[in-house]
Amino acid sequence: MSLLDRDPGTGRLPLALGAGWLLLAAVGLGVWVVGALPANQPQAWRSLLVNFLFFTSLAAGLVTWSPIVLLSHGKWAGKLERLTSAGLSFALPSLVALALLWWSGDHWAPWYGKKLHQGIWLSPPVLFSRDLILLALFWLLAYCYLKQRRLGQGRIIGAWMIIGYCVVFSILGFDLVMGLDTEWYSSLAGGYFFISGLYIAVCGWALLSVLVKGGEPEQYHDLGKLILAFSILTTHMMFSQLIPIWYENLPKEIHYLVPRMNFSPWSFVSWFILLVVWLGPLVILLTIKSKRSPWLLGPISLFLLASLWIERWWLVAPSFQKNLDFGWAEISMFCVLLGVFGFGVSLSLWRGLPALPHGSDES
Repeated sequence: MSLLDRDPGTGRLPLALGAGWLLLAAVGLGVWVVGALPANQPQAWRSLLVNFLFFTSLAAGLVTWSPIVLLSHGKWAGKLERLTSAGLSFALPSLVALALLWWSGDHWAPWYGKKLHQGIWLSPPVLFSRDLILLALFWLLAYCYLKQRRLGQGRIIGAWMIIGYCVVFSILGFDLVMGLDTEWYSSLAGGYFFISGLYIAVCGWALLSVLVKGGEPEQYHDLGKLILAFSILTTHMMFSQLIPIWYENLPKEIHYLVPRMNFSPWSFVSWFILLVVWLGPLVILLTIKSKRSPWLLGPISLFLLASLWIERWWLVAPSFQKNLDFGWAEISMFCVLLGVFGFGVSLSLWRGLPALPHGSDES
C-alpha cells in the first residue's frame, strides 16, 4: 500500500527511519562544529548559506506547487498533490537557519559593518529582519492555504501564496545571492532565483512520488514534462541575464560573470551546470519512457537535485574564493539540513498526509 493511502493520524514514524535521519543530522552537525567551523569560519558559515538556499527553495517551492496546480485547473496530480504539503515541515528549520546566518553575519557577509553605496538596504539588521519577516509570512500563508485546501477551498489565498512566493524568494535572491557581490546588480537575479526554486521543487516532487510508489505512469509523465519545462524556463532566465551583459558590455554585471565563466576551475563547474542542470533534461527526459517509468524518473530526479545543489553552491562560492575549495564544511552542513528535511518529510508521510480534494469554491 502506498503511503498516500494512509489515513491521517493513523501511522507513526518507524523508529529506525526517524532515528536514521536524526543521526545523519547529528553526525553532520558534529563534523561541522568540530572539524569545519574552527578551521575556516567564513567558509563554514557560507556552507550554511548554500544549504539554506537549496533546502528552503526545495521546501517552499514544493508547497507552492499545490496552488499552482489548483489555479491552473490541473486534475492530473490526484493523490500526488498531497506530497507537496510535506514541504511545510521545513518551515521552522528554515527560519532557525536564517536566524543563525544573521547571528554569524560578521563571519561571512562581505557587507557586514561596512558603509556601502546601497545604504540601509544592506544594513544587517534591516536585511535580516526583512528576510525573516517575509519568510515567516510566507510560511504562515502556506499554512493557511493548506487549511483551506483540505476543505476544498483555497483559490484566493492560493493566488496570494503564489504572489508571496515570487516576492519573498525574489528578495531572498537579491539579498543573499546578488548581495554577496556588492558591485554587481541585476534586475533578473530575483526572478531567476524563484523560478529555479520551482525547478528544484518539481524534481523533489517527482522523487517523492517515486519513493512512495503513489503515482501512475501518466502522472509521472506529467511530472517529467514539468521538470523539462522548468529546466528550459530556468535556462531562459539565466540567458536573459547574460545576453544584455554581453551585447551592452555592462562592466558592473560582467564583474559577477568573469570568475564563473573565464577562469578555471569555476569555468568547468559553469559548463557542468549549463550541460546538466539547464540543458540536460532536454536530452535525458526527451523520450516518453524516461518520463513515464519510475525506475528512470526517480534516478533522473535525484541526479538533477544533486546537480541543482551544485548550482546553488555555484551562485555563492565564486564570490569569495578563486579556487574550487569544496570540503567538509559543505558536506557536513548538507548532511545536517538533509537529515532535518528528511525527518520532517518522513514524519509528515507516516502520520498520513490529509487529502486535498479537487472540488473547490472561490474562497
